[in-house]
Amino acid sequence: MKKLILLCLALSGAIYATNAQTPAAADEKYTAAFKKALLNLDSSWANPPRMRETANQFERLANYKKTEWLPRYYHALCLIQYSWSADAKERETILKSAETSIQTGMALTPDSSEMIALEGYLYQAMIMINPMANGAVYGPKSGMTLQRAALLNPSNPRPPYLLGQNIYFTPEMWGGGMEKARPHLEKAKALFATFKPASALHPNWGQVPCDMILEGKMKKE
Repeated sequence: MKKLILLCLALSGAIYATNAQTPAAADEKYTAAFKKALLNLDSSWANPPRMRETANQFERLANYKKTEWLPRYYHALCLIQYSWSADAKERETILKSAETSIQTGMALTPDSSEMIALEGYLYQAMIMINPMANGAVYGPKSGMTLQRAALLNPSNPRPPYLLGQNIYFTPEMWGGGMEKARPHLEKAKALFATFKPASALHPNWGQVPCDMILEGKMKKE
């Protein structure tokens, strides 16, 4: 699963550089540094060591703008992506750091659909620390968290995409599989078609892997 997620997200990275407008009131220096970090993120999806370096960039941006939630969001996202290729011991440490950034971001922007969806994605990654022990705990927890994110912003495609992805990779004997994942993925696909991020800095990822699952191009390991 982790190799497939790294590959398909690499294909969708360039979406950040298009399809959005930069906030006019943003600090120019901060915005320029943020865009540079996003460009690095674009090229880091399939390169875990680079993803770790990109996480450090967003951490510096978060320290520069302590009242902004977006750098915390991307710091956590980079760490989650990096964790898919880490060994079990390192993965746990990395994900604890991601969780801290998510909690800080959620305090800065309460009831944010994007931040809560990322928390749901974090729980999916936590399963991989110990799949046999964590699957029964973090699988349902991820699902409930993503459902909450979807309720907070029904036009956000990431909650149904991440929910569908989680169900798809869950064995059928445990309530997963394509048949149950398809409605969520098809909903996400429709939302991706019309979704417009609030700015060039806001989250705008997930469409390519969503399409790949629906088209049968993302096989389970």
